[in-house]
Amino acid sequence: MQMSWKMIKRHRNQSSFFWFVHNRTGRRHQTLFFAPGRTILRHIMLRVEGVIAAVFTPVKENGALNLDVIDRYVDHLVSQGVLNVFVGGSTGEGVNFSLAERKQLTEKWVTAGSGKLQNVIVHVGGVSIPDSQDLARHAESVGVQGIATLPTLFFKPQNADMVAEHLKMMCDAAPNTPLLYYHLPGNTDVNIRIEDLVNAVEKLGVPTFSGAKFTGSDLRDLRRSIKLFGDRYVFAYGCDEQMLCVLPLGCKTFIGSTYNYAGRLYNKLIDAYKNGDMETALRQLDKSQSLVGVLFAHSFDAGINKQVMSLVSGIDMGPPRYPMVYRSDDEMKQVRSELEEGGFLNGIY
Repeated sequence: MQMSWKMIKRHRNQSSFFWFVHNRTGRRHQTLFFAPGRTILRHIMLRVEGVIAAVFTPVKENGALNLDVIDRYVDHLVSQGVLNVFVGGSTGEGVNFSLAERKQLTEKWVTAGSGKLQNVIVHVGGVSIPDSQDLARHAESVGVQGIATLPTLFFKPQNADMVAEHLKMMCDAAPNTPLLYYHLPGNTDVNIRIEDLVNAVEKLGVPTFSGAKFTGSDLRDLRRSIKLFGDRYVFAYGCDEQMLCVLPLGCKTFIGSTYNYAGRLYNKLIDAYKNGDMETALRQLDKSQSLVGVLFAHSFDAGINKQVMSLVSGIDMGPPRYPMVYRSDDEMKQVRSELEEGGFLNGIY
């Protein structure tokens, strides 16, 4: 393929100046970085805005993957205007599935989403680095638009430089696929600043690094990351019920679980904010917080969230994998009652 490069801007990052030369092919962007004293680096970027559903992993009652329902699942998402998915993350219980199962899941989402979804982003972390590299190579081979990784979970990286080294290993395994870091400090106890990570990545050279899924509470770090690096990286926020709180910070991309069944609600919120209609935006935020409040009242985890998805969508997601468990019929009756009281089920969209 013949490349057509265009000089687009000069950007100052701390003490260094970067020139960006830009080529766009489909949904992927490639940029050449020129900086004093640094090697020219081709950077493969993922450009996506709006909501990305962190999808559930459908299983049968016996615990086996239920791949057949994913075609219907895709249509359900598209009907809400949700055109991007994040596969095998915490909502998808990715670390609870074998490598073979995760590969099957990736293949099915790619084929089911072809011509319907804009981006299939697959989480490949949560296991040993060699296994993550294996998943990354497989994901690239079947044509995903992006991959993401948690840090290693038992022997943990101690600083941003170590996380950058991990990302470089993932880049080496999938050199043509955009890569996101999955920032989930509340679960991983890897408490680094994303601003520091981006600086470490740019110093090291990780050409596929495309940003982070930011599920943390340090909004100063989120804002500074967007301010300093938002013109070339994606910073996708991961707390659904706080969407309106981070839109003014410049956040444009959101990865979350309730987008699976309340996608219209969040799309309305984004549109209202863009149009300056704060009354409508706040009304949608209140609905989101009521919904998430019900989930938290019942010990919010991927298990109960999966059951609510089945309840709302009519698509049977099956049970979660242990140690998460099905909620009892009595508890789910109570959940349904609370959702109805909050105006959901019939009015969730």
